[in-house]
Amino acid sequence: MFSKLAFQNVKKSMKDYTVYFLTLTFGVCLFYVFNSIDSQQAMLDVSSRQEDMLKLLTQMMGYVSVFISVILAFLIIYANRFLIKRRKKELGLYMILGMPKGKISRLVILETFFIGVISLVVGLVIGVFASQGLAVVTAKMFAVNLKQFEFTFSMDALIRSILYFGLIFLLVMIFNTISISKYKLIDLLTAGKKNESLKIRKLWVSVVLFIVAVGCLAFAYYCILDNGMLTLDWEFTAALVFGSLGTLLFFLSLSGFLLRVVKSNKRLYLKNLNMFVLRQINSKINTTFVSMTLICIMLLITIGTLSSGLGLADVLTKDLQKTTPYDVSFTQYHYPDDPEYERPPFKGELQKNGINLSDYTKEEQEVRIYNAPVTYKAILASRESMVPNGYTLESMEGTAIEAIPLSDYNAALVMQGKEPVELSGNQFIINCNYTNTIPIINDFLQKDGSIDIGGVTYTAASREALPNIVETTQMFMDTGTLVLPDAAFETEGFLPRRTITNVNFHSPDAEAAFFEAVDKAYKVGTNESLARPYSHYYSRQEVLDAGAGLKTIISYLAIYIGIIFLITSAAVLALQQLSESADNVQRYRLLKKLGAEEKMVNRALFTQIFIYFMMPLALAIVHSVVGLTVANRIVQQFGNLDMVANTIFTAGIIILIYGGYFLATYFGCKTMIRERR
Repeated sequence: MFSKLAFQNVKKSMKDYTVYFLTLTFGVCLFYVFNSIDSQQAMLDVSSRQEDMLKLLTQMMGYVSVFISVILAFLIIYANRFLIKRRKKELGLYMILGMPKGKISRLVILETFFIGVISLVVGLVIGVFASQGLAVVTAKMFAVNLKQFEFTFSMDALIRSILYFGLIFLLVMIFNTISISKYKLIDLLTAGKKNESLKIRKLWVSVVLFIVAVGCLAFAYYCILDNGMLTLDWEFTAALVFGSLGTLLFFLSLSGFLLRVVKSNKRLYLKNLNMFVLRQINSKINTTFVSMTLICIMLLITIGTLSSGLGLADVLTKDLQKTTPYDVSFTQYHYPDDPEYERPPFKGELQKNGINLSDYTKEEQEVRIYNAPVTYKAILASRESMVPNGYTLESMEGTAIEAIPLSDYNAALVMQGKEPVELSGNQFIINCNYTNTIPIINDFLQKDGSIDIGGVTYTAASREALPNIVETTQMFMDTGTLVLPDAAFETEGFLPRRTITNVNFHSPDAEAAFFEAVDKAYKVGTNESLARPYSHYYSRQEVLDAGAGLKTIISYLAIYIGIIFLITSAAVLALQQLSESADNVQRYRLLKKLGAEEKMVNRALFTQIFIYFMMPLALAIVHSVVGLTVANRIVQQFGNLDMVANTIFTAGIIILIYGGYFLATYFGCKTMIRERR
């Protein structure tokens, strides 16, 4: 009997449950999709390193999913609270008919169970099919081919989805049981007649609080812009505290401030149903300022995560083709003051163990790098060390500048197919490809352009830094390297720092054979392992594989977290508006009796919901402009951001999901009012 009644109630109230059901389904779908990455490997032609990155991605998604499940749990419990509130009168009728609270709880539990099972099944079915498309995206991001398309299914993702959402629905059932046990019959029957109490009744108080809120936000913006999110100091703490407080006071005071502003314009205030709309907004925001604050913060996280996350992923990987001009670059570090770390020549050490490097390579070249007897202070003196993006070299003033002999520098360029550079007399050039130090170096070269080394004055052959790269590496990290005539290194003061051996192999098979020979000769992986003949190396293929994996991890995490927070924000707003419309049916009926046309009522409803959805989003956008300005300064240390593309993508996601919830809310409210009027 209870099962039948519960199923009928769900079927009858499906319109009321639409947003709730769609949110659950969407949440389950996303949860399964991003936890099913382990099943995609069977379709992908990946290398061993890419396989490791896929495993890391799977682990990261598992950890993040725990956090996501907590967010979804709060959302589902919050949404369920509104649905129970909507049905208070119905539950009161059950009590009048003699149904005890225990049986009412059982009925609600069964309804929750039915909705949970249906949304779980539908979400998993959609998720299984959506995950097939994700495999194609993953293949593109890893720059690999699909072996062949296979319909994949992740049992681990299925079990995890059922387990996590099962626990969430169990919590919802417990919450409903506790809530129903506390209800009184009179409260249930008069629920629709109760008005929410206003927190602030005097308009002048709202105006004062609004001014204070703006002041708090302005101070928070100043602190975070000055701090740069680089250190956890008092400015960073103040930015968080005053930013949160300012946001809270903003929504607490907004309704009264808005009422004051609009009332001052009688023409606008008395136009159509603006008075009614404004009063509706005034009463609602004044009592939901806490949830509006949380929604604003979640929207800020959404915008920040999607924009900065995707931007960082792109920056870290887009220049990898430029930073990997050679198949492999082997680096040997030298420590002249510590003989223990003195290494024999790279090729000679290999030959001692029966490995002839030339057997595997088609070309090779060495770059010797020295510590020059001059520090970075030489290019900072009498100049601003700060640049617009906030980067400083002041901490490096006592660090020796690295230097390269001209012959080695040119040999590296020629191996890349570039033209060599020329120096005459006591000339020098500076090679610099690190984004944040290029302006500093160029400032030095244009304003001064001379440097004293060992009593000899060298002048700049170029008034701009050259952005070349002399080794395969993960990113542009050359903060400024002197290129000097070979004769300069015959003077005292130049200390060997490291030797880079750049090689291009005959083929990928030759590269694999070389490393296999090294592993065998140096007994890598055993307790008898000897030190390799190099300090470290960077392989083009390994760098590209790691970069693709890193880009995929950051992008997926950004999209996963960003969309979940966006759905949560939109769903809460939608449920609040749907609940309010249900409570205010009598008010809309009265408007109709007073002569308001259907079109006018619908326009008023649209305006009200639009303003309600836009207020937290608008403030979140203002917050994000400040936050992204600072975040982009940090990201730009690794390269230039494509802000236009990131902004368009983020805006598209918000319009699609947030706008979709807005339209669903509007049509749902309109239908509800039309049916009950």
